[in-house]
Amino acid sequence: MTIHCTDEQVVGETLSTLFSVLNQGAVAMLVIIKNSGVNTMNYRFQEWNGTAWSDLGASGSDFYNTLSENEVKSFKVTSAYPQVRMVGNASGGAFLSFDVTRYVERQSGGALPILSL
Repeated sequence: MTIHCTDEQVVGETLSTLFSVLNQGAVAMLVIIKNSGVNTMNYRFQEWNGTAWSDLGASGSDFYNTLSENEVKSFKVTSAYPQVRMVGNASGGAFLSFDVTRYVERQSGGALPILSL
């Protein structure tokens, strides 16, 4: 089964969560992000290790970088933990467009892995 989500998010001047992913096991997803705004935005992906949020990559990597106006990046995000989030900010604000695609195995007759909190 493939789960695909396309959405948009305003990116403010204060570092905040832009989106998060909850899973019942390890996370593996394809992420496409685009800065549809006019200001460069800072972003980073983090995983929840059960105690604290920690960055998935070093500064300058796909997981912790900047996104210029109209720039698009596509990469795979993996974590051994079930929670991953993207945080970011932009001086003067920006606008993020994003796509997340995950492949999930479901047993025949099993429930759809769609959660609502």
